[in-house]
Amino acid sequence: MRTKFAFSIATLAVFLAGAVRVEAQQKCKKQTLGAWAKTLAESYEAKSLATLDAQRPYAGTFRLVIEHSLAGDDDSDRFVRGRFSSFARFEQWLTRREIEGFPARQVMQTFVGCSRGSCKWEATYGILHNQLYFKRLTYGMRNGCPYVKSIYLLDGD
Repeated sequence: MRTKFAFSIATLAVFLAGAVRVEAQQKCKKQTLGAWAKTLAESYEAKSLATLDAQRPYAGTFRLVIEHSLAGDDDSDRFVRGRFSSFARFEQWLTRREIEGFPARQVMQTFVGCSRGSCKWEATYGILHNQLYFKRLTYGMRNGCPYVKSIYLLDGD
């Protein structure tokens, strides 16, 4: 009798562990990588990145790299780098850097696509002064869900 009870408890534990794992794997929305990347870029432009924190599309922290378009190749101030633990903190950091709404947030005009861990946008007709362009992001996959590793912005200076 004790053996049957122990077997029943063990079976129930295995079943519940499997159910929890399935629930954890289905945390992200089912969409293509391109649609996922465009959603991130649109949230950046709309200044609503903090709303994405509930989905947690990053693992621990993600990296930010801003390139200044007018800086020379050897200029020590060519890149600004940062690391953030949430999109809300990233959003706050970007907002603190703004003066009267500038630099304005834009996404490069042409979405090239996602492959090999990177999603890219390109400028079709150039860039404008006082704009901060969403240019590229790198991603990884965890349990079938993409997550942000790095975001690359271009400062139109």
